[in-house]
Amino acid sequence: MLQVRKRLKRVPGHSAGLIRVGALALVVSLTIVPSPSPGAATISRPIRGVIAEAITPSTSPSSRLSSTHPVAPRARRSPVAGVVADLAGFTTSPTPSDGHVLTLIHQDFPARAWHDAEAVAWCESKFRVTDIGFDSNGTHDRGVFQLNDGGTEQYLMAMLGENPKDLNLAFNPVLNVRAAALLYARDGWSQWSCASAI
Repeated sequence: MLQVRKRLKRVPGHSAGLIRVGALALVVSLTIVPSPSPGAATISRPIRGVIAEAITPSTSPSSRLSSTHPVAPRARRSPVAGVVADLAGFTTSPTPSDGHVLTLIHQDFPARAWHDAEAVAWCESKFRVTDIGFDSNGTHDRGVFQLNDGGTEQYLMAMLGENPKDLNLAFNPVLNVRAAALLYARDGWSQWSCASAI
């Protein structure tokens, strides 16, 4: 082990990083990726440039006896089915716009925050992209996540590389959800009065 460390010290920094990444990739490929029998794997259509393998259990009794480690297929929720199921929890008559908002939430928020983000957005605006709220201090809350134009909206739009002076950008659901995800990453749900809906 000591000899390996001495050898790595002599390798330039970028090469050492490549060696570490290559070793990690090898370990991951040997330990995590299942190797199903040729008869059990079927190739599905490529998803984002990666060929996915679906493992199907064999029905013949002889193959069941020969398999010492049966591999169960991994249960994965379809993005479309997930959005439909999530919408059912909020409304009995969802609109295409509602589905679009949930899809954006699933794209920009971490998976662990999806349910909370959906609950906050529903409480704040009922997923209405053009919703506007009037605050007692003279500021306005805009869009799906009701971004406040008293400085918060401008700050977030600037962080996204957009014009902070254009207050109508908060009505763009893509930018609104992305900005809300930035704010959530920085402060959690503390900036929303509907955090109590979680």
